[in-house]
Amino acid sequence: MRYDDVIANIDNDYAPAGKDACWLHFTKASKTDLERLLRTISVHPLAKQRLLYGTDIPMVDEYERCLFISLFIVRPQLQITKIRMIATEQYMISYAEENDPLIEQVKEKLVHHREHASHPGYVLYYFLDVSALRFLQVIDDIADRIQSLEKQVFKTPFANEIGRNIYRWKIQIHELRQIAEAQEEMMKMLQHTKFPHIHAETNPYMQDIVGRFSRITAALDTFKETLSGIFDLQLSLKSDHMNVIMKTLTLVSVIFMPMTFIAGVYGMNFEAMPELKWKYGYVYALLLMTTIGISVALYFKKKGWWGETDTKEK
Repeated sequence: MRYDDVIANIDNDYAPAGKDACWLHFTKASKTDLERLLRTISVHPLAKQRLLYGTDIPMVDEYERCLFISLFIVRPQLQITKIRMIATEQYMISYAEENDPLIEQVKEKLVHHREHASHPGYVLYYFLDVSALRFLQVIDDIADRIQSLEKQVFKTPFANEIGRNIYRWKIQIHELRQIAEAQEEMMKMLQHTKFPHIHAETNPYMQDIVGRFSRITAALDTFKETLSGIFDLQLSLKSDHMNVIMKTLTLVSVIFMPMTFIAGVYGMNFEAMPELKWKYGYVYALLLMTTIGISVALYFKKKGWWGETDTKEK
């Protein structure tokens, strides 16, 4: 039988127990070949069903003589690719709805380590290894974007787009956090499985992958806290700016308050007000109001309430 998507066919020298072992990869275009293959090998029906139709979360299930693994791969654009696998003693069967560069990366690793290719557990490890590296690259990219967002807050603190970007990032990070946590638990289960060629042979490698995903989940938690801090920072900057505006308006109103008082007094027009008969009363009132206004402004300046935001209150 010929399969168009056969990626690796291992030499007999490396096959376990004198048998051939191979990794077969299928896509949606070759799904018919996959169904034909599954009818010829002894695999649990539920594992076959999950391989063909998928799951909603990353998971691992152990059946008689096989393992089912559902792996979620994160792309740089934060798109999710699902790769489903069945591992037996002689086969590593993987399936994805569409092509992904991850397959070539795993193949390249196996080419350089052909002694590992005879063990389905090692093939699985390389899948997990590449997926963890992909996730770490995405983490680095998210960190750079969040840092740019933080700088933007100081440049344009009143841009409403910043708040919307923070909200979108928090949603995406929450989704990534769920995937990373589920895959971390999945890998911890793989450490303790007793399936041949996975537990004893690859357990140290699985521990390394678990450690990577622990760092990934911790980084995503930190990103959520950082985004909340950026949002609070923007609100604080807006509040500070509003306080400056209110302070300026208050100072202006206080300066004009004595002027309004003087104008009100001399606007009463009582006959017994001698100042109303002064030849220079109008000029005197204007000079008085101007002098009081300037004096109040200079007092505010001296106290550091006006135009000197860094001056300490005396």
